[in-house]
Amino acid sequence: MQKCEYSAREVLKFTIPMVLTSLSFSLMFNVDRMVLAHYSLDSMNAAALAGNFVAMISFVVIAIAQIATVFVGQYNGLGEYRKTGWAPWQMIYLGIMSFVLFVPIAIFCHHFSLFPKHYEEEGLAYMRILTYFAGLQAIYAALSAFFIGRGQSSIIICVVLFANMVNLIADILLVFGYEGVIEPLGIKGAAIATIISELTSIIILLIIFINKENREKYSTFDNKFRKDLFFNCIKTGFPMSCGKVLSLLGWFILLSIYNRISKDLATLESFAISMWIIFMFFAEGGGRALSSMSANLIGENNLPGIKKLLKLFLNFNTVVCIFFSIPLIFYHDIMFWFMEGVNGDISHLHSDFRFLFVSMWIIIFMDGIFYMVCGILNSGGDTKFPTYVELSTLWFGVVAPTVALYLTGNLTSIRFTYTLIPLAGIVNSVVAYRRYNQFKWFNRLV
Repeated sequence: MQKCEYSAREVLKFTIPMVLTSLSFSLMFNVDRMVLAHYSLDSMNAAALAGNFVAMISFVVIAIAQIATVFVGQYNGLGEYRKTGWAPWQMIYLGIMSFVLFVPIAIFCHHFSLFPKHYEEEGLAYMRILTYFAGLQAIYAALSAFFIGRGQSSIIICVVLFANMVNLIADILLVFGYEGVIEPLGIKGAAIATIISELTSIIILLIIFINKENREKYSTFDNKFRKDLFFNCIKTGFPMSCGKVLSLLGWFILLSIYNRISKDLATLESFAISMWIIFMFFAEGGGRALSSMSANLIGENNLPGIKKLLKLFLNFNTVVCIFFSIPLIFYHDIMFWFMEGVNGDISHLHSDFRFLFVSMWIIIFMDGIFYMVCGILNSGGDTKFPTYVELSTLWFGVVAPTVALYLTGNLTSIRFTYTLIPLAGIVNSVVAYRRYNQFKWFNRLV
């Protein structure tokens, strides 16, 4: 078998849909927040806190479901095309089973005491609706794995763009209403709009997944429950799942702390998280694309190809971060002007926002390197080590010192936390790259 070599053009063709897929649900939540900001600042902050909680619990299954991409990629690299639909079906079943977990959480979420009193009612309404349907994101991840693992880019691009357009239109109509036709639903409308767009994505991908061409070539209607493969996916993806949940829990704690100190700090932290989600779509999508492409190369036993691939991705990360430096460092006033247009007069926060922009740029650059290297490690099943590294630096290097300062009553600025986070990102990248150079990750899983 001739070994595959990816060109820069092929890498871009493969990566763009992965970037858009990573951006898709994050963009839905951010569109919710931006629309709600024009409706009510308290609604935006409530949606930020509730959205983080939903993301945290839903990643219990999403991160596992995404591991199907590696199995699809390795089967594809081996040329065993009729097995490429097996792992996605197992993860679809996982998504369906997850409703048993999420529905009770939605029913009893009012007991969690997550929100400050002034927007508790709105936050609970948004969180409850999204939690009822949190399993949909795992089903979407499972279906998209079939296309991602084989590099079928055009379908993913079209579905992501269409679903987000549906979300934007539904957000505006349901949040603000339409006189004489739809009553304004506020924050509940934003949650319903997100569910509508998620269902739209799933229906479109499922129709394509089981169409005649895919049934004949890839046997995608072979929906047998395969216990060994099901638990192999869970075993491989579980460390990533735990890591994502605990990582998001750390961010959730930080957001909760700043929400309880003051509205100004809550606004800064909500913006920081929203900005991180928007700008990190390249790193996360690139890491997933790299993982899938590397899995194909592992199937071919092509280590030199993987080394060249990582170098290409790291170069792309540098170029993208140079581009991001334009709004974040050199023309940060544009970003601040946009935030003022949404939130009203926040001129007293200008210096804090400027500090935040620089910090976020360093975080994005270092996390980009970390996600790219982790994509290689994950492609061979090495999911535990990067998880341990990320959690150690986040919890011991960022969350614990911030909580300690808060409990002593000395946390009065966001700058302390956003000095520690870039330092944690640097440590993560250095340690992950050392792990990559040991080549213990180069394993076939199928």
